[in-house]
Amino acid sequence: MKALARRLKSLALTPIGTTISVFGRPDAVALTFDDGPDPEVTPRVLSVLRQRNARATFFVLTDEAARHPELLKRIAEEGHEIGLHFDRHDRITTLAPGTAMRRMKAARDSLAAVVGRVALFRPPYGSQNYTTYAIARLLGLRVVGWSQCASDWIEQSVGNAVQAACHSLSGGDIILLHDGLVLSPEEPRPSLDRAAVADGVLAEAQARGLHTVTVGALLKRGPARLSHWFR
Repeated sequence: MKALARRLKSLALTPIGTTISVFGRPDAVALTFDDGPDPEVTPRVLSVLRQRNARATFFVLTDEAARHPELLKRIAEEGHEIGLHFDRHDRITTLAPGTAMRRMKAARDSLAAVVGRVALFRPPYGSQNYTTYAIARLLGLRVVGWSQCASDWIEQSVGNAVQAACHSLSGGDIILLHDGLVLSPEEPRPSLDRAAVADGVLAEAQARGLHTVTVGALLKRGPARLSHWFR
C-alpha cells in the first residue's frame, strides 16, 4: 500500500513535480555532480568514473564551463551526461522573475552551443519556487533533485560521507555529489577528498549489485518519482 500511495502521489504531482528517483527498484542508480567543472577535482572524478566503468550526470555552472572548456569536452567525450546548474551559484529564488528567465535561458543556450541539447536542470542549493520551476519547464528543462546525498560540502571523513550517501541506497536512487564546490564567504572549505567520496560511493553501489548510470539512462528504466520540491 505504501508503494502504491507513493506512485499515486507522484502521478498527482506530474504538472509541478521535481524528479528525485525512479520507481521499480531497477538495478541502477544515477550519480550526479554539481558546481563544476573544477580544474582540480573534476579530472580526478572522471578518472575514478573511468576506472569503475561508471557513467554520471554533471550539472555544470556555465561560467565555470567557459573557464574550463577542456573539462566540459572531456566530460562529454567520456560518455557522461551534462545538465545545467545555472550560470553562477546564485539562489535563483532571490532573483526577479525576468532576471531568472533571462539568465537561465542564456545559460542553457550557451551550454547547448557546446554540448548539444540540454534536457536537465538542477537549481543551485536545490532551491526553487513555483516561478523558477515554471521558467525551467518553459525552457524545456526537466528539474532534477536527488534522493541520496553525501553532504560533501561539510568537514567530515570520507567514510562518513560515503555512509551518508549510501545508508539506504537502492535501485532507482539519484545521488548528489560535488566535483566543484561553491561556498559562501563565511562557510569554511572542507578538506574532504570529494573524488575519494565518489570512489567510495561507486564501490558501495557495485557491492550492492547496482550499476551507476546517467540520470537520462535511469529514467529509461522506470517511471520517475516526483517530489513537491519547493524550498
